[in-house]
Order: sequence, then structure tokens, then C-alpha cells
Amino acid sequence: MIASALSVVSLLSALVTAAPCTRVARAGTELRGDTKICPGRYRIADPGQKGVLVVAASGLHLDLDGVIIESGDSVPGRYTGYGVVLRNVDSVAITGGTIRGFRIGVMLEGGSGHTVSGMTLSGSRMQALRSTPDRFDEADWLDIFHPDTFETYGAGLYLKNAEGITVQGVTARDAQNGIMLSSVRRSQLLDNDVSDNSGWGISLWRSSKNALLRNRAAHNVRCESDSYSRGCDSAALLLRQRSDSNVIADNDLRWSGDGFFLSGHQPGLEPSVGNLVIRNDASHAYHNAFEATWSWGTMFIDNRADSSAYGFWLGYSTGATVRGNTVVGSREVAVAIEHGSDNEIARNVLIGGKDGIKLFTSAQSGPPSRGYRVDDNMLAKFGRGLVVQGTTQLRVRGNVFDGDNESLVADAMAKDAVVQGNIFLRPGRFYVIAPELNAGSNFWGSASEEATGEMVSGNVVLAPWQAAAAAGY
Repeated sequence: MIASALSVVSLLSALVTAAPCTRVARAGTELRGDTKICPGRYRIADPGQKGVLVVAASGLHLDLDGVIIESGDSVPGRYTGYGVVLRNVDSVAITGGTIRGFRIGVMLEGGSGHTVSGMTLSGSRMQALRSTPDRFDEADWLDIFHPDTFETYGAGLYLKNAEGITVQGVTARDAQNGIMLSSVRRSQLLDNDVSDNSGWGISLWRSSKNALLRNRAAHNVRCESDSYSRGCDSAALLLRQRSDSNVIADNDLRWSGDGFFLSGHQPGLEPSVGNLVIRNDASHAYHNAFEATWSWGTMFIDNRADSSAYGFWLGYSTGATVRGNTVVGSREVAVAIEHGSDNEIARNVLIGGKDGIKLFTSAQSGPPSRGYRVDDNMLAKFGRGLVVQGTTQLRVRGNVFDGDNESLVADAMAKDAVVQGNIFLRPGRFYVIAPELNAGSNFWGSASEEATGEMVSGNVVLAPWQAAAAAGY
């Protein structure tokens, strides 16, 4: 009896001391202090685009645990309004809850020190696609050149003009876009799930010094069918317009239009510089596992890029580092750089495809292709291992070419290239094809210099010749 009485007293005490919760009846509900929304399902439209919940004070905690807020609209292409809006306040924490059926689930604009955690923001606005499985429609192509498309397209979570934000454990799937950042600095996106969207999993515009770590952003793709393959600039992760010095690490970017897409496409966009992309997996991209165009100083370290059209497409990139990555089974090229300069490609494992590394120019009016360091890579089982076209100031050193049909193919502009200390094994057709090239001081899989010469096309110098056995092969 005494134990039973104590239990009743404890229960009554908990009920008395528990903080009251708030029920939401209409859009535009302002919050000015710590608020616990009463658990349950709320169906509230926001045609005036004020936001169902409007955070109007700094330093508060909005607890949405057990809460579902939905617009009631059933057509994703016409979703409008916001679930939660926060503007020009600081240090707000939003935790838990499900918000769906709005153009933007949570709109966070201005301020600093906010945290968003444990929310489910899936099912935000999604454009109706005009393409069918049999016919591609150009109208489905995404606009990567204008920031106002962020508001037009919608997203689960939109961060704008903010600093020092932490977003962790948020799910934003089954819509057009997951999480979008515009002019956001020194923020963290950790352990979020932004998969299965038709546009972008995560997108950055003028957003710098952020950390994107351990996010799942797989299957973000549009404009693909058995009849055509366009991609329409969909991507697991998109960076644009002076998004500098970000760290992108340990993310799952697989099975997307592009896995990682950094665009400074000219004219229209300014370059992004100094981004570190490390230990991500962007395999099975429909187009490019990793793409960086018109950018400077991008570092790709220890990433995986298997079974994509291109492992790395780095057109017009300068000062890029591609080091320690693995690319197996590219449909086109493992590493392709058009009109690039001062780039390093080193210690990568590249196996299988049409071309292993391709350095080239495509237009006489473009910037020069020059200043490459291609060192210590494994290039195996390609149609052509290393292809050099229209490129000068090239160093090729310490690479292993094994089982390529043609190991090294170069044009006349590469005649001054430094090609030394490489190991050439088991070519299907030729070791080297070049009008003129000094390829002395390398190691060859043939039994003699004369036998090697029979598998070389062009005026290629082989002396001093060394057997591959001298290098341990």
C-alpha cells in the first residue's frame, strides 16, 4: 500500500511540474520563448507564406517531438508556404518533429548559433517532371545559375545568410531538394539523410568554411531512363558561386546524376576555391562521380568513384589535387581534365574503362593545358592508359601501366614531357604512341630493348632501357 501511494504521488508531482505544451491552430503562430508543441498531427496550410510557426525571439528552444505538421495539399508541384520560419534571431534550437507538404519545411534566415536536429522534413515541394520514360523534355533541366531558384524549387531545410549553424540527424527525402545553403558560413551538416530527391541532396551557394560530414545523399537524380541519359544537373552535392574552403568528408553520394558537382561555369558563375573533398563515395553516378569545373585548388583525397561515366571530370580546373582515389569500371574516363593547368594526379588506383587519365584541349581559344604532375598511379586494363592532347609542361613519373591496350598516347605538343621511372607491363597493342617522345629511364615488361621497340609507335627514345624485373616486376 505504501509503495502504491508513493507511485501515485510521484505521478501527480510529475504532472504538476511538467511544462505546458502549445497547440497550433493557424499559420503565423509566433513563438517568443521556449515552446513545446503538443504531440499530434496538425493540418494547417500556409497560403500567405508566413510560416505555420514563426520564431520571433533569440535563444529559445522549439520542441517538436511527436509532432506532425502538414499542409494538407496532395500535389507536390504546387506546395507553398513554410512549416517553420526563423528570421534575424540568434541561438535558436529546433528539435524533433515531422514537417511535410510545404514549399520549404524549415526556413532559417539570418542570425547565428542555431541548431536543427532530429527532424523529418521529407516530402517538400517537387516539380512535376515533363519527361516520360520514352521522351526527354528539356524543361526538366535545373537552373544552376541563379540563387532565386532556391526559393522557387523548395527544400526540406533552407539556410540563408546565417553563420555557425549545426544541422544534425535531419531527414529530407522524397522531394526535389534536401538541404540548401545560401550565404552560410562556418556551419556543420552532420549525419543527415537527404537521399531519393529529384534535384539536389545538398546545395551550396556563396557558402564557405562549412563542414559536411557523414551525410547520406544517395539516389538524387532526374532525367534518366532506359531511353535517354541527361542528368539535368541533378547531384547528390552541388557547390556554386564562390563556395570556398568547405570540408566535404565521409559522405555517401552514390547513384546520383553527379555525385559531387562543383560548378563555376563561365559565363554566369564565379569560381569556388580551396575545397577539400575527402573519403566520399560517389560510385554509380549516371554521369560524373566527381565534377569540378572552372575551380581552383580543389583537393580530392581518398574518394571512391566506381562504375560511373567519368570518375573525375575537372574541366578548366587549376591547382587541383587528385590523390589516393579509387576508380574502378568507368564507362568513359577515370580522370578527365579539359583545359586544366598546374594539377596533380597522384597515387590513384584506376582500373578498367576506355581511358585512364585524359588531359586535353577542345578549343583553340580556351586556356592552355599545362603543368601536370602525373605520379605513382596504377592504370590497368584501359583501352588507353594515359592520353595527352594539346598539353605541355607534363611530368609522368612512377606510374604502373598494366594490361592497357595502349599505355601512353601523346601528340606532338608533349614532346618535351618528362616520362621517367614508370613501369610498363603487358600492353595489348602498344606501350607508347607518340610522334616524338623521350621515354628513357623507364622499366619495360618486354625481354629486351629491341622487343620493346616493336611495341612502340613513333620516334620514341627508349635508352636507357631497363627491364621491369629491375623494379621488382
